Amino acid sequence: AGTDSLWVGYTQQSYWQLFNSTISRPFRTTDHEPELLYIYPHQIDLADGWKYRLSGLGLNHQSNGQSLPLSRSWNRVYLMGAAEKQLAGEGSLNLQARVWQRLRESSGNDDNPGIADFIGRAELTGQWQINRAHSLGLTLRHSLKSEARGSARLEWLKASTAIADSASLRYHVQLFSGYGDSLVDYNRRRTVLSLGLSLVDW
Repeated sequence: AGTDSLWVGYTQQSYWQLFNSTISRPFRTTDHEPELLYIYPHQIDLADGWKYRLSGLGLNHQSNGQSLPLSRSWNRVYLMGAAEKQLAGEGSLNLQARVWQRLRESSGNDDNPGIADFIGRAELTGQWQINRAHSLGLTLRHSLKSEARGSARLEWLKASTAIADSASLRYHVQLFSGYGDSLVDYNRRRTVLSLGLSLVDW
């Protein structure tokens, strides 16, 4: 079943106003997200061919590095679990669930009060690896309150035939609807279509 492990991760998401030539196409904002994650692997058989693969405990910081009034930051501790199912040929299904608790800040230091009510407190991600070159993903977030907020993100990734074996560079299409696409607009509902390249697919 393997051994437990400790991982350090870093995610950066930059928003480039490519079509805004009147102000020289600036980067509007950049979100930084370092995290520490403890993983404990499993090999637990579930119904219908599914296998529960791992559990995790993580500590996450997310901020945009700006000064007030545009400063946004929060810290979370989260629990996660993941399962997978092998399909015929090269296909597979993967499910990952996370639930988190924001670490408290004093009201004077809180740049984004109520952020969990908008971005959410739980996340479910499903991925269908159709074959070596194509995959579809869906991520749902929910506030876990009666006033339901959160988001949905649908993704399609395609590796070119020439690099399908490594699948390290993929064409990426993403449709996002909801709250939390960027930290600076965490409390504004947005629908965004994104086109790009994924340099590394974990």
